[in-house]
Amino acid sequence: MDPMDQYLSRLLDPAVRSFNRRLHGVDEETGEPSPAGVTDRHVSEAEVALGVALPPGYRKLVTTVQPADAEYGIYWVQGDRADHLGADIVSVNRGPTSPLPPFLVAVQGTDDGDEYCFDTRHPDARGEYPIVLFRHDRDSEDSTEFERVSEDLGEFLLGSLGPETSA
Repeated sequence: MDPMDQYLSRLLDPAVRSFNRRLHGVDEETGEPSPAGVTDRHVSEAEVALGVALPPGYRKLVTTVQPADAEYGIYWVQGDRADHLGADIVSVNRGPTSPLPPFLVAVQGTDDGDEYCFDTRHPDARGEYPIVLFRHDRDSEDSTEFERVSEDLGEFLLGSLGPETSA
């Protein structure tokens, strides 16, 4: 099973889902939040706006689960409704103040202003991009070398969940 499928499987664990929803401020007692409604069409529109193809693992993530179910801070594709949690991946990456080179696509920010990004120069055979760290105090739009933190988004997100425990 590839890392994104493993991550999505772990998200279905009731304890993980409940933790992520609490972290996002979703009150599970009042029922399900309205779905983000992200479709393949929305992802394709984001790709046009970004000027690059988004990796299959990211597409699977945003079209399979709701933002409240996923890791806190992932930049999401804007669906038909503006009620998703967090920042829109297009706005973050192609806004007037983005310091990123055009081949990086930020997918999650850090509390200190750094960005975890897809490095679109290096797709693997599956079309997945490595995740690199763009350091806001060191890197610029002219930078070409970055610290690689994982082979793909699935591996990156799976690592954020910690080890799987048996009951």
